[in-house]
Amino acid sequence: MRRSPRLPFVLVIFFAVVSSFGISYVFSTLMFPSRLSPLPVEFVSVSDAPARARGVQKPFDVEAFNRTIIENNLFRPLGWTPPRRVEPYRLVGTILPRSANRSATAIIETTAGSARHIVSVGDALDGSTVVISIASKSVVVESGGVRRSLVLSLVF
Repeated sequence: MRRSPRLPFVLVIFFAVVSSFGISYVFSTLMFPSRLSPLPVEFVSVSDAPARARGVQKPFDVEAFNRTIIENNLFRPLGWTPPRRVEPYRLVGTILPRSANRSATAIIETTAGSARHIVSVGDALDGSTVVISIASKSVVVESGGVRRSLVLSLVF
């Protein structure tokens, strides 16, 4: 294989051009250094400084810090949403009285065990749940001081 007689000449010219650019760059930075102007400094007295700069801090709320860690668990799967609260009772039907001597009754079913209760106003479904009122398509129950409304669903 035969080498081109011009290859060494081309390499010499290339290195000469590259080195001349490098030498001129170094020379220009030594002769004319760029001077950056410092940022303006503004002095502030202690009375004008914000509260965090003066060292005044509000007390650290440990409960809020712990609540944040518990609610936003790092090891939870991505896209996790809290489970929806399932109502423990479902209204099956209501019977409204036609005369004044009868009271309104309701048929309520538990969602967990499918046990049915026939109740009227003031009756207890379990130890803490009491029937407050019965309307044509809804029943209001109270459990632990919280009132919830059970509405008759028309889907069978």
